[in-house]
Order: sequence, then structure tokens, then C-alpha cells
Amino acid sequence: MADRQQGQSPLRRGATPVPVVYYRDGLATQTSTSVVVEEPLEMYLDGSPYQLTMRLPGEELYLALGYCYSEGIIDSMSDILMANYCGEETGNRIDITLDPKRKEARGLVLKPKELLTYSSCGLCGKEMIEDICTKVQVRKGSFTMPLSRLDGLLEVVERHQGVYSDTGGAHGAAIFDEAYGLLAFSEDVGRHNALDKAIGRLVFEDKVEKAMIVVLTSRLSYEMTLKTGRLGAHILVGFSSPTSLAIDLAKSINLTLIRSARTGTGKVYTGVERIAP
Repeated sequence: MADRQQGQSPLRRGATPVPVVYYRDGLATQTSTSVVVEEPLEMYLDGSPYQLTMRLPGEELYLALGYCYSEGIIDSMSDILMANYCGEETGNRIDITLDPKRKEARGLVLKPKELLTYSSCGLCGKEMIEDICTKVQVRKGSFTMPLSRLDGLLEVVERHQGVYSDTGGAHGAAIFDEAYGLLAFSEDVGRHNALDKAIGRLVFEDKVEKAMIVVLTSRLSYEMTLKTGRLGAHILVGFSSPTSLAIDLAKSINLTLIRSARTGTGKVYTGVERIAP
């Protein structure tokens, strides 16, 4: 199912023409342009609605798997009994059935509002980061990367941004291994969705352990840092600056945080020991 879905052209499904009036030097011209497609996707867990998100059509299965992995609901495909579209091979709803043993082990419960959540209460600020650090493994190892390597990684991302090239309206997320090989790339209207799709592909292909570097075309927010931390990558690179909470979290889980720039330059906010001379 996933292979058939991935075979569809991202440009055919990801962009659509619309009429516009183009102004230049005081002159107006009626023409057309391409914009990114945005549609809703419902995710159901064990028959109950769990998440509704707006996304770029395509890679729905990877998006659902990546989201569940990022949220800590699953650790691998073995935690899932079934994952499929609702009545169609492609569509706007994904149904996931969890292994009952996984639900019991994680303390997952169904709330009256039909939202699946952990039985623990919500946290914020310092307590939230402390709680996360008990669930996200702190990165260890001697992996280092010359900052000059960033140029090559950014070029790979740019080459794969087909929907963005057509529309200028999509975020990209790429995941590389320790040899700088591309493991997964995805685009979406939502930066969170783009990363979840890329993570979901690794979950589906059982390649999570190979993830070393994550490159985002978006800013480095707390949520994106958390998803990368859950993935177990060592370095997170973004096209825009991180937030203060993202920096605090990255320090706590020993994640290297970089705002990228071309020509071998960039700002390293945390984990500078991973940047080789």
C-alpha cells in the first residue's frame, strides 16, 4: 500500500494552477501560477478520532506513523496491528490499530472527548523539559561533522524540494545517516507534518537507528526539537533561528542545534563539540 502511494508524483498531487493578476512596473497582467494543495487528514486510533491535521496530499501512512512515533505512542511497526486507509487506497483518513500490549505498557487511555492521551497530567516550562528528559534518551557517541558539510546537505534538500520549487509554499524535512547519505525526505504545508512524514518512512522501513542529522527548511521550534530528540538524531539543522525553549530542550538532551547558512557558515547554539575543526 505504501509503495503504491509513494509512486504517485508529488508534483501532480502537490500543486494546482490558479489565476492571478501579476503586477510589475505598474502594469497588470492576467496569468496563472501554481499553489500548494492543502487538505485535511483524520487519524483514527483503535477506531476513535485522535488527530485532525491539514496536510499536503501524499505519504499519509508515513505521516500517521511518524506522528505516532514522535508522540511516543509507538516505538516500531511491531506496536501496530494494522494501518490502512478507510475504505480507499488513498484518502483523507488513516486508521491505526495498536497492539493491546503496547497500549497497556504506555498507559494510554481513551478520554470522553475521544482524544487519546497519556494518563499523566500536563506540564510546562522547566518541569516539562525535565519530564521529557526522562522519556527521551540523551544522545551519546563520538559523531562529529565539519560545518563545511552543511553546504552539501542543503544542496540535497534544495534538489528534492519539487513542490516548493513549483509553489513556494511547502516546508521540507530531510534525514541523513552518519555517512551523510539521505535516508528520507518529505514536503508538506506544515513543518511538523514534513518531519513526521520523513520519520514515518524510517519507522516503516526500520531505519530509525540510522538517523544522525535532521535538516529542516523551517525554524527550529520546541516541537521540532522534541521530534528530533525522540528520533535519536544527533544534529538538527534549520534555515531559521531556534526558540529559547528549543535551545533549553536541546541542551537537556545533548542535541546539537544549528542555524544553517551557505558557504560553510552557521550558528551553533548547543552541542558545539560535535562540530569538527
